[in-house]
Amino acid sequence: MARTKVKLAWIENDSARKKRFRRRKGSLLKKVSEISTLCDVGAFAIVYAPDSDEPDVWPSPSEVKELIAKFQSIPEAERSKKMTDHETYLKETTAKLEQQLRKIKRQNYEMEMNDIMHDLYKEEKMKEISKIMERLEKDLPPADVSSQVGRDHENVAGMSNNNAAGRKIGGIRLMGFDIGSSIIGDNGGGEE
Repeated sequence: MARTKVKLAWIENDSARKKRFRRRKGSLLKKVSEISTLCDVGAFAIVYAPDSDEPDVWPSPSEVKELIAKFQSIPEAERSKKMTDHETYLKETTAKLEQQLRKIKRQNYEMEMNDIMHDLYKEEKMKEISKIMERLEKDLPPADVSSQVGRDHENVAGMSNNNAAGRKIGGIRLMGFDIGSSIIGDNGGGEE
């Protein structure tokens, strides 16, 4: 069964308003009773009805007086320590939100710095790679693509016939090592 939301507005019809008041007052007093019993705390309620000279008091006027006297016997500093008003609540909430905002700003700043450092690192690595590529291009002799393909084919075909020749088929010399080269022969040293 779905509950409909009650429109919080003045009820113009007198009998409907009094009926609603009695029902809600009963619910309120029941809730105060439940919280007092379940949590073992002192609680009371004083409800003034518009058509009555005397207020409705729960649990009883004598118990209410005892609870009020107990509350008033607590020193002012102790009493006000746990109390809050609207202004104090808003200040505390604002302070918490500002602290969260500072934390988020700090995290964002750290993430931005990490991104910048990562980009700088990547840029430096790209410069290093470009320098290596330039050096490699300078070290390679210019080659005619059509004649190179023919020579590579001949060299591969000649591998079976001339196993001990020790010729290098293609390849790049990088930092003193032959990269991508095939050596024909048994020496395995990679020498030219």
